Amino acid sequence: MSASKRPSTSSLRRFISSRPYVAIAELRRRFALDDPDAMTHIGRNGTSVWIGLPQREAGKLEELWQRDELGVELSVEVRAPVVVGVYPMRIARYVVDGNGSNGAGNGYHQPASPTAVTSAPPATMSPPANAQPAPPSSD
Repeated sequence: MSASKRPSTSSLRRFISSRPYVAIAELRRRFALDDPDAMTHIGRNGTSVWIGLPQREAGKLEELWQRDELGVELSVEVRAPVVVGVYPMRIARYVVDGNGSNGAGNGYHQPASPTAVTSAPPATMSPPANAQPAPPSSD
């Protein structure tokens, strides 16, 4: 991707917030960030991490991280704090509006309210299997 066609902060935010989790490798593929040795140091509130992106894109993710618009997942396989993926801190608007379901059960579904669930006894009740017949009444 040429310098004039590199991703903007809003396109990064839009791409990340449209998914529950985005691996750094997926960001590199999606935006054609070809520098394989790119590693940038970013920080927030005294926490500093390394991210495998060019300086320009890493700076944009750092800005989103500082504004609490995304979270980062760190690698557990190395001792250095290395970002392996990012996730949105806010749910995308189309998911909240109810249009996020794709018919396969994926998407946000509002749980039923506790008052909407009612439990009424069945209209006809059969006696338990081990019930003894009632003694005849002496009326």
